[in-house]
Amino acid sequence: MNAKIRQGFWNAVGAYPFGVLLAALMLMLALSPVISFFGEFAKLFEGIRALAPLSLLVVSASMMALWQRARHHAMSMFAAGIVIVLLALGSFIAHRTLIPLQLAAQIVFLGYVMAIVVRSVFTARNVTGDILSGAVCVYLLTGIIAGLCFILIELFLPGSFRVASWSGSAMDQQNSFINDPGWLLYFSFVTLTTVGYGDVLPDSSVARSASVMVAVIGQILLMVMIARLVGINVVQAADAKSSKAGERADS
Repeated sequence: MNAKIRQGFWNAVGAYPFGVLLAALMLMLALSPVISFFGEFAKLFEGIRALAPLSLLVVSASMMALWQRARHHAMSMFAAGIVIVLLALGSFIAHRTLIPLQLAAQIVFLGYVMAIVVRSVFTARNVTGDILSGAVCVYLLTGIIAGLCFILIELFLPGSFRVASWSGSAMDQQNSFINDPGWLLYFSFVTLTTVGYGDVLPDSSVARSASVMVAVIGQILLMVMIARLVGINVVQAADAKSSKAGERADS
């Protein structure tokens, strides 16, 4: 029975690799705003280290999704290995230089993952459930990469973001954002979707420029992805119609 369950799981992973990645990304989005609360019970979940388990989950799901599509498996494994090593070191060794290295490695790796998913979506001949999942993954990856970039900006330019109702000093705000990075991931998706609640504000020229770019990219990405998927679906329907007409003519 267990063997059948495992076989069914791996068959599902093989049939819907982007679905697996989508599930991991959704789990990261759901848990990143609240995982820092566990820092009260375990130091492993303090600050940016709190995102390490979720990042590891996304990296693992990314490798499962890319294994069938990546042209250079060795390079993909090497890049994922670097991210995993940095995540592990950052979780157990408290050193300031590890945090920007860890974030930069995640940004580069997730950018590579997104490029492969975009290529798969744009070269697909049929719109399937997995391709639709891939299109959603591109959008979510954009938001996560933007959130990691916002965290980097706050690290190098403290006070670049602030909470609208905050009454503390700029240094207290910076410590809060770094100790609870879920705030900036949240701000990233609020900006990407142009919801704009106004509770977190960009407070420097660099942060404002990055926020504008994320908002614009989010809208362009939606238009391009929808146009491409609709185009594939139209071609798919036309091919099916012509094949049916050909069968009738032959009969």
